[in-house]
Amino acid sequence: MVKCVLQMQPGNKVIANTLILYVKILVTTCVGLLTTRYVLEALGIDDYGLYNLIAGIIAMLSFFNAAMSAATQRFLSFAFGKKDLIELRKIFHYSIILHIVVSILIIILIEIGGRYLIMNILSISESKIDAAINVLHWISVSTFFSILAVPYIAILTSRENMFLLSLIDIIEAVLKLGIAIILLFLVAHKLILYASLIASVMCVSLLIKIGVCYKKYPETHISLKSVHDKDLLKRITRFTGWSLIGSVSSIARGQGIAVILNIFYGVVINAAYGIANQVNGLLSFFSAAIMQSIRPQIIKSEGAQDRPRMLKLSLIACRYMFFLCALFSIPLIIEMPYILNLWLKEVPEYTIVFCRLILFITLLSMLTQGLSVSIEATGKIKWLQVIVGTLHVINFPIGYWLLKIGYPPQSVLICILSEEAVCLLLRVIIAHKITNLRVRDFITKVLIRSVAIFTIAFGIGYFTAHAVHDESFMRLLLTTGSSSGSFILCGWFLGTEREERRRIGDIIHKFKLRSMQWGGLKIR
Repeated sequence: MVKCVLQMQPGNKVIANTLILYVKILVTTCVGLLTTRYVLEALGIDDYGLYNLIAGIIAMLSFFNAAMSAATQRFLSFAFGKKDLIELRKIFHYSIILHIVVSILIIILIEIGGRYLIMNILSISESKIDAAINVLHWISVSTFFSILAVPYIAILTSRENMFLLSLIDIIEAVLKLGIAIILLFLVAHKLILYASLIASVMCVSLLIKIGVCYKKYPETHISLKSVHDKDLLKRITRFTGWSLIGSVSSIARGQGIAVILNIFYGVVINAAYGIANQVNGLLSFFSAAIMQSIRPQIIKSEGAQDRPRMLKLSLIACRYMFFLCALFSIPLIIEMPYILNLWLKEVPEYTIVFCRLILFITLLSMLTQGLSVSIEATGKIKWLQVIVGTLHVINFPIGYWLLKIGYPPQSVLICILSEEAVCLLLRVIIAHKITNLRVRDFITKVLIRSVAIFTIAFGIGYFTAHAVHDESFMRLLLTTGSSSGSFILCGWFLGTEREERRRIGDIIHKFKLRSMQWGGLKIR
């Protein structure tokens, strides 16, 4: 199966990899939902909120890793596009060295900065201080393993081997579910044990990725003697530097909100914020699968100096990422109270409104994700990171001020929603300046179609839900069916072009035939 996928043409490979990722998403989403329920049940709201708070602090300090990840994937895919295998090996070797350095720096920052925040800034009861510091240590270990795994994930992604990458992710998710089940049968020290076992899972995941890549791909065989290219190192470092600005700003916007919410409302609200982010993360997987499949092709097209194909793929990514996110978001937004009560035994206060607002923020962001990758493919990311990054950071002081003068917690997310709308406009303008994107193409092929289809489907789902007054599983099914059905119908006829419909149909047909062949069936 793996060999068949890898031998496909680029267009077919994108579809095949997307389908593989959807299988992974289906499995990991179901496992993830169960894991969250069991962990919340085992730890309780306070300890679960405390874990998410500390994890948020560390995420805020791990901006180096995010920047390095973007740089590694960009340069590896670009080298594949140029078919320069010598440069490919050099890039991987440099990325390993840089990630080791970054991981050490982050551990130092975590141990110094994290401990200071716990002891002096955050609203954590004295009885929980020791546990919080222990959790800090273990999550820092998890972060260390996660950082070292980035170059290997980048290799698998650039090689478009989504089957192996998905298989590893499923193994990791199942191990985390096993940890959650174990917690249910324990009496004491659950929080610390949970953090330590998660670190063990991340270590196992790293070792599997190293073993797979070393066996399959010769560019991962590290030899420091072969790395001598100051110009390449300079380009990688410069790109990483600008990516660093974007990473810092995104983390400051996301995790910084967790900190200021904690300052004003304590750890209970962090449980609500953590659950909302988890719901959003699980849902975003469906649209992220498109990007994970198509991203290497966008960058490879630029590496091959095929700008028209690169822009075409970027607009397709924008449209389909939004479509898939909206497809699942609409019934979730409408039926959020019932779904959360069905999923969790105890729903923390503000969870419902947090979930809804974060999903709307994500939907806006999806509309221009493809444009961000197109800019990244050119390597000219300076103005994108500086301008958009500045707007992201501004949310932190504005959010603090809003809570300070008495506005409710959801006001900080409404502020982010407004900012994301402005960022959408700016990404389009910057893409136009750097890649020569026609703004008219984005408006007609992405924005108008997306807004129209979303409005129709949301309206039908909303009226269906309110036609059945009492919350129930039957109402959930009716709402999901009506909104999803109308979205798929409108998306097929209004959201896609005739050539896209023909190509999708052909690829699905070919994929079915290959699937039957893989299953040992004879095709007549």
